[in-house]
Amino acid sequence: MNKIGRNDPCPCGSGKKYKKCHGGIDSQPQQGYAVTLNSQNQGPPGLTIRKLALGEITPEVLRKITPQARQDRAYTSQFGHVRQPITAEFQGFRFVAAGNQLLYQPSDRAQFFTDILMNFVPIMFGKAWFDGEVAKPIGSRHPVMESRVKALTYIGKQPKNPDGSYHFQTTGPVISYLTFAYDLFVVKDNGRLDARLLERLKNCNTFQGARHELFAEATCLRAGYTIEHEDETDGSTRHAEFTATHRITGLKISVEAKSKHRPGVLGQPGTVEADGQHNLKIGHLLNDAIHKNAQHPLAVFLDLNLPWNTAERLLGMEPPRPPHPVIQNTLDRMRRRHGGTDPINLLVITNHPAHYSAEEEAAPSPHFLCIQSQVPSLVAARPDALLAIHQAVIQSGRIPQFFPGKEPPPQIQRIRTLPVPNIGTDSRY
Repeated sequence: MNKIGRNDPCPCGSGKKYKKCHGGIDSQPQQGYAVTLNSQNQGPPGLTIRKLALGEITPEVLRKITPQARQDRAYTSQFGHVRQPITAEFQGFRFVAAGNQLLYQPSDRAQFFTDILMNFVPIMFGKAWFDGEVAKPIGSRHPVMESRVKALTYIGKQPKNPDGSYHFQTTGPVISYLTFAYDLFVVKDNGRLDARLLERLKNCNTFQGARHELFAEATCLRAGYTIEHEDETDGSTRHAEFTATHRITGLKISVEAKSKHRPGVLGQPGTVEADGQHNLKIGHLLNDAIHKNAQHPLAVFLDLNLPWNTAERLLGMEPPRPPHPVIQNTLDRMRRRHGGTDPINLLVITNHPAHYSAEEEAAPSPHFLCIQSQVPSLVAARPDALLAIHQAVIQSGRIPQFFPGKEPPPQIQRIRTLPVPNIGTDSRY
């Protein structure tokens, strides 16, 4: 190709001299130029130069980035704004990053991401905790260990596929264990797993409250928030569980998590309540949440801890209906006590009943109800950012089965995600 003189016609076909066109300084620096190799059937290949329109992406670049962008969007739509597992196989081992920690196990025992999750909790809780729980009699162990043993026992009874995987109905213990393990992984991999929270999770007496705080933190991470834990050593005032900052809008919210304790479940002493005998009062939990001296608009995560049938009467949204009077009356009283405004900007009411299921009973679907105040005491600068939490709540219970880049075999489904749960929103609070 001959060198183009500064006074020669520009090869782009504009009719201008080269020095006034592509050989000079463009008067619109925000625009660029695409150079493509124009291969012909006869003669040597040549170059074609054309000006790009504002915001235009060349087909060559688009072909490279579109599949990855499409894959990222698909992952985000299903699992939220958390990163896909970072993983690689090397010398017969599967390696998976979890925050600043590297997990690994033999590749033949890590065909699926859920295989990693099965062993993730013992790794995080430590050998001493694990050995101590194994030594306890069945029925007196930590709730996580109880669900783990029941899940593995059930899975071990199922026939294997030719590749060594299993295909089975998702039971309550299976989903209880895996959703806990995945929430723990999400927080470890995308945020900073607080050491105090980890110790509370390991303790049977404090597990239930810590478990719901873990759910709230994982949900906020899925919603695109970053997490900052409060200084619990500061005894001069009460704190919310953590502060969450929306990465896109910059909205800061204070987050409080409350879970209804009930006898005989989730490590609590006593006899399980009979159907129809459950205490449904939630006012004291909400009052405690709003007295935590929140510095920002307040989001409260409240878990009712009820069997599915009872929760359906309170939170079922088919056909669509307003919040149950038990809930609405509590919120109305709270509003009256605060001068006609709501101290809670977003109330996320959940019920995860899988731990009420028998060992081989199919896992019941959870219930969710998100209520966003229209007359909050402390106005959020970007209330739309709170809607991201509602979307992330819907995504809870969805667990990746396959490692990135591995197409799922159509005849195999290792762990089924939860069925679409009953979802409700109400903005009149």
